[in-house]
Order: sequence, then structure tokens, then C-alpha cells
Amino acid sequence: MTDDDRRELDLLADQLARMRGMLFGYSDLFFRRIRDWALVAIALLVLGTSGIVPVAVVLVPFVVPFAFLETGYLFYYTVFARRHAEYLERAINARFGHDVLVAHRLEAAYFYPPDAPKIAAFSFGNPTGMMSVATLGYAAGAGLLWITGMFGLVAWVGDQAPGGIVAVLPAAGVVWTIAIAGYLVWFFATRHDERQLLAELERSYPRGRSDAPTSPDV
Repeated sequence: MTDDDRRELDLLADQLARMRGMLFGYSDLFFRRIRDWALVAIALLVLGTSGIVPVAVVLVPFVVPFAFLETGYLFYYTVFARRHAEYLERAINARFGHDVLVAHRLEAAYFYPPDAPKIAAFSFGNPTGMMSVATLGYAAGAGLLWITGMFGLVAWVGDQAPGGIVAVLPAAGVVWTIAIAGYLVWFFATRHDERQLLAELERSYPRGRSDAPTSPDV
């Protein structure tokens, strides 16, 4: 191995360390944001239904979809970091001529196969896996908060003077929710940005022949 080869290998290893750090950072932020938004929604429901600040319940059907949008954005970064780390590991393995780094294969086997269709962390390649089931659980919990908030919003609107912008708030909450949910499903189902990322990764780090498939489904 020449000095240039060693320098290139060091650069790849440094980049891999950055991607692993990014994956941990955004994964941690993802779960903390879920907790934070859940606490915000619960606090709004308590304030609204207890009569302390009745209008607070109006925000819940708007806050819950926004929480999905933000956490979807954070998960979007974990996908970037994981796929980039995968190709970096393959590139380093190719330079050694055999598999030295196998974390990307372990992740594919343990979490979800990266190339399988998915909606956020719910993977159709591993629908009974922990990440998929946890995603359904979070979605169900958010759905309960949203439904409770919508009932509260409708009740609050009913207590107000008829007419005006107040009357359209329930419909606005439904439209807002459908728009965000529809976009997130479309985005993850079509893998719109991920396909572009993979094309660039293929150009930047051609797969080495020593690599094994990334998942049992490949």
C-alpha cells in the first residue's frame, strides 16, 4: 500500500466516523423530539380540557402533524448517514480485498433492509421488526392525541359565536393533517431523495467485489 493509498484510506475512515456520529446524533434527536412533542400535545390537552386555557386544545390537531413533519425530517437525515456509511464501509473493504467493516450488513439484518420499501422507520422488508412495530406504536399514540384534540377543537368551536374564521378551524386541521401525512407517505414510499443520493454514492464509491449483499432480501 502506497502513502497515497494510506492517506485515501485515512480520509475514508474519517468520513465514516463522521457519518456514524451523524447517525447517532440524528437518531438521538429523533427520539427526543418525539418525546418533546408528545409532552407539548399532552400539556395543551390538559390546559384545554381542564378549563385553565380552553383555547389551548385548538392547537393540538395542528401540532401533532407538525411533529410528524419534523421527526420525519430528522429520520431523513438518519437515512442519509446510514446509506453514506454503508458505501464508505464497502469502499474501505474493497481496498483491503475482503470484509473488514460489516456494520452495514449487521444493520441490514438487525434493523431493516435499506433497499426495501419503507414509510419512515416502518419497513415492508421487516414489518414485524422492532423498528416497524415501534413506528406503528408511535403513530397510534399520536393518532389518539390528534383525535382527542380534534374532539376538543370541535367542542371549543361549538362554544364560540357562529360564523367567522373560527368555524373553519376543524376543517383546516383535517386538511393540514392530510397534507402532511400524504406528503410523508409519498416521500418515503417513492424514496424521492434517497434514489438521488444512491446514484451519487454509486458514482462516488463504486461497490467493491468483496462486498456481500446488504440484506437477506438482495
